[in-house]
Amino acid sequence: MLMHETDSPLCASLSNDVATITAHADACFAAGHHHEAIAAYGRVLAEQPHNVHALHRLGLASFRVDRPERSREYLDRALNIAPGRADIWEHRGLIAALGGELIAAEAFYHRAMSLGGGTASLHRNLGDCLKLSTRLAEACGHYLEALEREPALHHAVRALARISTELDRREDAADYWLRAWALDSTHLPDALELIVALSAAQRDAQLDDLLAALRSRFAADAFALQQVAYALNGVERFRDAVSVAVEGLGVDPHNGWLHHNASFAFNMLGEFSAMHAHAVEAARLMPDHPLMQFNLAAAQLRAGDFRNGWRQYRWHDALPENRDLACPAYPEWRGEPVAGRRFLLVGEQGLGDQLQFLGMADWLHRHGARVDVWVEVPLGDVAHLAAGVHAAWTTEPPGPYDYWCRMLRMPEPMKLDLPMLPLATSYLRAAPAQVQRWRSRLDAIGPLAARGPFRKRVGIVWAGNPAYGLDRYRSIPLPQWLPVLEQTGVRWFSLQKGEAQNEAVAWRADIGLHGLGPEIGTFADTLAIVQSLDLVITVDTAVAHLAGACGTPVWVLVPTFTDWRWMTERDDSPWYPSARLFRQRELGRWDAVLEEVAHALREFVAG
Repeated sequence: MLMHETDSPLCASLSNDVATITAHADACFAAGHHHEAIAAYGRVLAEQPHNVHALHRLGLASFRVDRPERSREYLDRALNIAPGRADIWEHRGLIAALGGELIAAEAFYHRAMSLGGGTASLHRNLGDCLKLSTRLAEACGHYLEALEREPALHHAVRALARISTELDRREDAADYWLRAWALDSTHLPDALELIVALSAAQRDAQLDDLLAALRSRFAADAFALQQVAYALNGVERFRDAVSVAVEGLGVDPHNGWLHHNASFAFNMLGEFSAMHAHAVEAARLMPDHPLMQFNLAAAQLRAGDFRNGWRQYRWHDALPENRDLACPAYPEWRGEPVAGRRFLLVGEQGLGDQLQFLGMADWLHRHGARVDVWVEVPLGDVAHLAAGVHAAWTTEPPGPYDYWCRMLRMPEPMKLDLPMLPLATSYLRAAPAQVQRWRSRLDAIGPLAARGPFRKRVGIVWAGNPAYGLDRYRSIPLPQWLPVLEQTGVRWFSLQKGEAQNEAVAWRADIGLHGLGPEIGTFADTLAIVQSLDLVITVDTAVAHLAGACGTPVWVLVPTFTDWRWMTERDDSPWYPSARLFRQRELGRWDAVLEEVAHALREFVAG
């Protein structure tokens, strides 16, 4: 409980001389001893109830001890006595703004401005108020006014930089962050924002200069280098991130976050041996951190260490984004015999993951279980077609079940190892009537002939979901596929969905790329089309899994940061016998990969 202002024994012992008490109160206020200041100013008010200075300071001190109601009361009393005090109006506006009363705050600031003209702090505070009200253009005007009066006002420069970023004015944002950094080159947070701004503005030379300065200034500060490495990963300067992280580890080899940043960057670059080593260290140094432990699981699985990887994979459920995963009210399967049991297999993660692990249903069925699957809505119409599936649900099934298990938690209790793969082949087949309908559709577009101009039907998907943060490294713009699409003897069919499907509309007529995207309504359509093709060529999307699951030959172009399921240094997939992998060797460069695909396609058509 807070002491009442007049209860302080110190104040009781002070002289009743108001000047002495005020001087003591001012000293306490300046020293940050706000409770003592409140008690002393209260004593002043007991002697002089209309003392504006005491009321003003009581308002400020009360706010600093988290008593906003008293703060407003004291400042309002001061203004009733001295309505011409611009500084008190400004402080009243600040208290209102901090309390979320933005309209009132703006009015108080304007009153202060009308009385005393605009000071740098007043324009800054009004700018803050307008920024909170999303009136960004007006806020910028006041921040600029503040800088006219006080060019080194760091707060105003930062605010202008953030507004410029929000408005996607990349050049302005970079200029303002450069100015903020010039004002205080010891303030690391400004440098981290500057990294982002210079990258967005594509000012690579200035960013290189900044990195050199940061590495020199913070050469002995592992924590600072950790933050710089993180920022560099964020702007996809992965080689620089590796270099800075390694420098930081030279200062503090036990910094787990530096190991994590190095591991992430090496992963993006496709340097998996180094990635794995740093993932191991990050997990060792942060044994209770879910992200570090899960990253280790992914590294182990990518390396083919299924024994440890599947056990480590249990950390997936501990990740913050997975705290609300469905947990059906039945026993979770831990490896018990399933013969004669009702089993619920629960889908998780992306659509590709669920398509891949639908193969678990066949394994369970062969072991005597009656298997229902619970998958996302887009897969409902194909999941019931999977081998071993009794029923497919897209909402929580009514049950009851003897056991349930999430798809990607199955491998640990079933002791899945590489020699056991594939668990099933061609485990997903479209309904015969659906296949016949689409084969007739493809025949109507143009038949094939063993010695004619078109000998193979090939489907293509060149883009993934643009909502995926790293999609630009996975998707390949259609014009880059020209060496592949120029192959003679192929009738091309675009299976592309989403906005990218429109790229096929304006494609060269002589290529003959037939866009099926607008006609594809469901995954069941896609499955039937894929079964009607001789080959599917795709980037790493759900279509790759769909083709692999039904046994159609599929060529998958995987980026350097390949997902764990595609493993490393192999051109086949243990999960899908019909799959062939074409691996990118340099992040962002697909030309060599596409040339390889073009060469393989010539052989495929000729054969």
